[in-house]
Amino acid sequence: MSYLFTIGLDKMKGAIPFMSSIDDVTDQINRNTMTRLMVMWAILSTFNQLIGANISCLKFTKFDKDFAEQYCWTQGIYTHMDAYDMPGQTPYPGIAPCVGRLNIKTGKINYPCNEKEMFEKKVFHSWYQWVPFYYIAVAVAYYFPYLILKTTKLRRIKPLINLLKDENIIDQHPKMVVKKVSTWLYNEVVYPRYATTSSFHRFWGDFSLVFGVTAVKFLYFVIAIGHMLLTARMFKIGNWITYGLMFGMPTGGSQTHVKDVLFPKVVACRIEKWAASGLEFETGMCTLALNVMYQYLFLVMWYLNVALIFLNAISWFYTMFKFLNPNITHKWIVNSSMMQTTADFTRMFGYIGPSGRIVVAKLSENMSGYMLAMVSSKVVKKIDSLQRRRKNKPALEFYRINGAPPEMPRQPLMESAALAFGVVPQCMTKTNSNMNKANNNITMRPRSNTMS
Repeated sequence: MSYLFTIGLDKMKGAIPFMSSIDDVTDQINRNTMTRLMVMWAILSTFNQLIGANISCLKFTKFDKDFAEQYCWTQGIYTHMDAYDMPGQTPYPGIAPCVGRLNIKTGKINYPCNEKEMFEKKVFHSWYQWVPFYYIAVAVAYYFPYLILKTTKLRRIKPLINLLKDENIIDQHPKMVVKKVSTWLYNEVVYPRYATTSSFHRFWGDFSLVFGVTAVKFLYFVIAIGHMLLTARMFKIGNWITYGLMFGMPTGGSQTHVKDVLFPKVVACRIEKWAASGLEFETGMCTLALNVMYQYLFLVMWYLNVALIFLNAISWFYTMFKFLNPNITHKWIVNSSMMQTTADFTRMFGYIGPSGRIVVAKLSENMSGYMLAMVSSKVVKKIDSLQRRRKNKPALEFYRINGAPPEMPRQPLMESAALAFGVVPQCMTKTNSNMNKANNNITMRPRSNTMS
């Protein structure tokens, strides 16, 4: 791979948005697409409620029009459950005002309806008042797992990702970038893993990031399922679970479309007010123009919700499969980065543990295979040096506590470790034999008792 192609690949990876963050593309669809879309819809709904005409009512003779509309908007509007299956006998699906000759149980027009009987199955619709807050709650729910992910070790690689995105630094100082990345990997991933003496701390260091990433994936899946089920609870009539499949189609044996059941455009309202003669009431009809917009916004949201349920489930299972089989992650990094020299990378990949492999996989999305091979080479050299120091640690601890014997000069590090345990490595044999020959040639002079 040529140097120019390597630099071009680094620039291309840094320019792709989903490669420049600590979470993967699936998580970003949840936290970016859903969050931004819900916030935008919340702003749109708020402006419509503040500026536009939310409700328009008619047929109220005892009360002022403005009072009637404000009363119906705040106190709740309703439809009648039995009035959805009477095409041609009701002014609108779900609307059967107690005026005229209508028996809603038999569907026959033979006598005036009974007021008490008429309103036993009223279905009140009050969710429309809270639609902006509903969108905000959904946005917060889909963004929350990212806040958990930012508490893990992945948050520390954000400066490195920003460094790898800087084209000028990669062009002018590639060796400096390699040095910074390798030093960070050694200090943040390798050394803490080898420096700890507690088995629990080492286990937690190896798998804490694994637990964090899989928990975030699972949380996204749970949020998508909860979003679907809680939205279904919001509607007291109709089937939200199949809304996208049955949009514009009649519900079961009914002649009313699903969109008109979940989002009624014409509703009934009953106003009750105390007067001098006692309780006065009147029933009228109102139109909700906002529901025309909401039926399409919720339709788009339904398709996104279903897509996220399947996408998050696949992402969660795939992530678990990768962690259980690290060879897949190794092959994916080598193939995606087009790495030619893989010996040092394979050694480093085996040393850094499960959590370290997640970090390396994320960094590999923002650098070329050539640069990753250089980083791996430097990290492996540091690992080899660290392992040598760990082998010599008992001797160093012995001399730190007891000090070197006064008759024996301090030896170099390798010789001190060997002499402390009575073991002479082969690499020291030649040096010791030369020292013995030199000692045999030295003439021993007796100590003089004369005081000078």
